Amino acid sequence: MFASAESAAIDEIVIAGQRLRVAETDGHGERPLVICNDFLANLDILDEFCSALGRATLRFDLPGIGGAPGPARMQRMAGLARLVAELVAARGHDHFDLLGVGWGGLLAQRIARDYGIRVHRLVLVATSAGQLMFPGRVANLRRLASLTGLQRAAIDAQDVRSVFGGRRREECEMVAQAMARAMAPSRRGYLAQCYALAGFSSLPWLHRLTMPTLVLSGDDDPIVPLVNARVLTLLMPRSELSVMRGAGHWLLLERADEAARRVAAFLDLAQPLHSHGNDV
Repeated sequence: MFASAESAAIDEIVIAGQRLRVAETDGHGERPLVICNDFLANLDILDEFCSALGRATLRFDLPGIGGAPGPARMQRMAGLARLVAELVAARGHDHFDLLGVGWGGLLAQRIARDYGIRVHRLVLVATSAGQLMFPGRVANLRRLASLTGLQRAAIDAQDVRSVFGGRRREECEMVAQAMARAMAPSRRGYLAQCYALAGFSSLPWLHRLTMPTLVLSGDDDPIVPLVNARVLTLLMPRSELSVMRGAGHWLLLERADEAARRVAAFLDLAQPLHSHGNDV
């Protein structure tokens, strides 16, 4: 059953022995947009973005995130990609569009690599190629590397600005409000996401991701600097870069309406991309 983003019923589903939280919302579009969330972030914080998008979406929390039980076993990105592909199939979708933000952008790249025949269009938000990325500010990353990283890092607009970036106070307040819905992961869920990340890099095979791809980034992101988006766009043959000026790492929360317009316009393109786009 579908619902609006604000009122979406959250289901629990067991896939390959793993319990996941799932929210599916109604909207226009031929295919659902499957969303892979950032490191330790539960699906609830994306409500405003999904509402602004107005499309059918499928969000999920991996085991140990959002109050769900921790994973039965640790898995690398390949294993998590298979888990998500099985989840989407279990919900009745053969083909889908795919969006990944931050850590979830790495997972989305792996899904696109292993199940590209099912992925129509790919959106990568505030993300990188993995371990060989151009790193963000060490102090900011350290503040996030804890079981309560999102909750402690985003108490108010000042905290959001110092940790995640973003130049406008009112937009940082929007991030803080969304982060108020952040739930602490289980210890095992935290370790599982760290384990999946360890050693991961998409650099050797980015050129094989041939589906049309939008790389969306803010130019004030201290977690994943903009140069990483430029690298992704350079190496992916059918990609375009869209830069949100003055936006930080959580641009989907800072400017939900603007981000949704850019993503929707890309997903609705009648013709596939043939060349790299420009910063806008």
